[in-house]
Amino acid sequence: MANRGKQGVSKYFYDIAEEVPAEKWKDFARKLQVQEVKIGRIEAEEKGIVKECCMKVLNQWRMKNGRKATLEVLRKALEDAELGDIAENIKDEELHLRIPVQETAGNSSGAHQPSTQYVYSQVSQPSSDDIKRSGTGLQPEDMDCEDYDDSLLLG
Repeated sequence: MANRGKQGVSKYFYDIAEEVPAEKWKDFARKLQVQEVKIGRIEAEEKGIVKECCMKVLNQWRMKNGRKATLEVLRKALEDAELGDIAENIKDEELHLRIPVQETAGNSSGAHQPSTQYVYSQVSQPSSDDIKRSGTGLQPEDMDCEDYDDSLLLG
């Protein structure tokens, strides 16, 4: 799966939509708690094109659930729809999205000096520059999904 540079759970949508097989997309939508009527409407609107149907389902799920639309919920829905290989790909990519952060440790005089030991930090939050460009100063998880536009974070 290729990270497309977006923040939050939506950065996985395109790759997921490409991987969900035609015979599984409706079950996946059901596992995301999308109503049958909406599934039928999406299928008609998108003329049965699976990738487009999945994208619409995923975006509607994110908009409806706001901060509750998490990576964990998405993985669980994939696993419940017997799409565990896609869920595993998400886990694998998340593990690769870690950057080293130098840890500081005190010496015998009590002064803090950088040590050579590294801890790893998850890259999941926008930088301060991204927040400034968004014009809100808020973290995406502090906003309702209707107010948050991923495209604002792209340089």
